[in-house]
Amino acid sequence: MADPRTSKAPATPAKPRKGAGRGVRTRQLYLTAAIALLALWVALPFLTPIAWGAILAIVEWPIYERALARFPRWPHTVAFALTIATALVVVLPLSIAAVSIVQESQAALNWLQIAQQHGAPVPGWVNGLPVVGSRLAGWWREHLATPQGANSLLGSISAGSAFGWTRSIAGEVARDSAVFLVTLVILASLLSNGRIIAHKSRLLAAQMFGAFGRNFVDRLLGAVRSTVIGTLLVSFVEGATIGVAYAVAGVPQALLFATFTILLALIPFGAWAAFGLASLILIGSGSALAGVLLFVFGAVVMTLGDNILQPLVIGSAVELPLTLALVGAFGGLAALGLVGLFIGPVVMAALLLILQEWMPGEEAAEAGSA
Repeated sequence: MADPRTSKAPATPAKPRKGAGRGVRTRQLYLTAAIALLALWVALPFLTPIAWGAILAIVEWPIYERALARFPRWPHTVAFALTIATALVVVLPLSIAAVSIVQESQAALNWLQIAQQHGAPVPGWVNGLPVVGSRLAGWWREHLATPQGANSLLGSISAGSAFGWTRSIAGEVARDSAVFLVTLVILASLLSNGRIIAHKSRLLAAQMFGAFGRNFVDRLLGAVRSTVIGTLLVSFVEGATIGVAYAVAGVPQALLFATFTILLALIPFGAWAAFGLASLILIGSGSALAGVLLFVFGAVVMTLGDNILQPLVIGSAVELPLTLALVGAFGGLAALGLVGLFIGPVVMAALLLILQEWMPGEEAAEAGSA
């Protein structure tokens, strides 16, 4: 039996130095930031499809939840089916527009060949254009009415150059198709794992920013969903309504004009250019009354859609002032392309949400000043 006088007491663990835990935490944050930046650099070529996939997943999440409630055993199948439906909604209208563009391009090439061989007489609608009709007709007679003038102006445009343009466009279409395919894969993955991602995001936000973080994530998701749905729905309603007016007024290629009007309606004041051009075509072709009425009708539709329908659709999730909406839309478009039309306003909405959370309300401000 050991002598208690000679036995040594077990060594007690040394107390951590003051501030050691904070140093470990700081190094963890630095490591996390470095890995996050590295991951962002690796994913840089795919930021556009990631952004599109995230936006679509947020918008379609309520639909996915309803479908999953009916088929709870097949979450991946429901996500795949919703992704296929999304692809069809995007591809079918674009395919119709592409067919129309190809047909019109062939007609334009035929017109170019005839103009270079025999000249192109001044169309009757050119003289009928207000303000610029006579000047444009004089320019046409000088540069297009004779074979010499047409060859001088259009000589650089030939079947070979058109083939080169076609190859360039085909390359862009192939690249965009690859981006769209990656977007669909990301969309299906986000839908399948949406609940886990949302739960982890809320936990992370709450851990980093407290109650403000959790509330901010929820409000931001609502702002994204409301902004995107409101923009798409209002643009479609405005463009489709004006498209019906195109058909009634007799605008040539009314379906193609309607498609471009819907797309341009995504941009602030973009649809005005579409139905304004259609009105000028009608006025120039001798249908002055139809052209004026079309422009007035389009202006009324856009005014009602932007000032009444869109606030009703978006609701109170985010009330974005017109100035911030314009800056967000055009700034996002310039910086990020088409996806920036949605990301830009969402960023501005996030800024407003942060200001609303941090700035005291009217009652608190009055109490503080009392």
